[in-house]
Amino acid sequence: MLLHPVSIAGVDNTPLVRAIVDALAFVDDAGDDEIEPDTAVKCTEVIGAALDGLTGADRAEFALVLERIATSADDPAYAEYVRSVPFLLWGPPEE
Repeated sequence: MLLHPVSIAGVDNTPLVRAIVDALAFVDDAGDDEIEPDTAVKCTEVIGAALDGLTGADRAEFALVLERIATSADDPAYAEYVRSVPFLLWGPPEE
């Protein structure tokens, strides 16, 4: 599957999406001595709440960028994490 690096609007959202993924990964991987567990949960909830405002088209773009990041990842574990981000933020897809 060819994944174009530029959105329909002509903007490459990859750096922004990668920053979101990396922030989520940092919070998820941080130990209790680094970030209070309640704070880590709150951080994930805040990011998710902000992304809840995405339109359907924007969520589709977000998913495409996530797949592009996962496909280009050298680390299979990181690629798997990237692909899990929609579930982490929004739960299982609606059928």
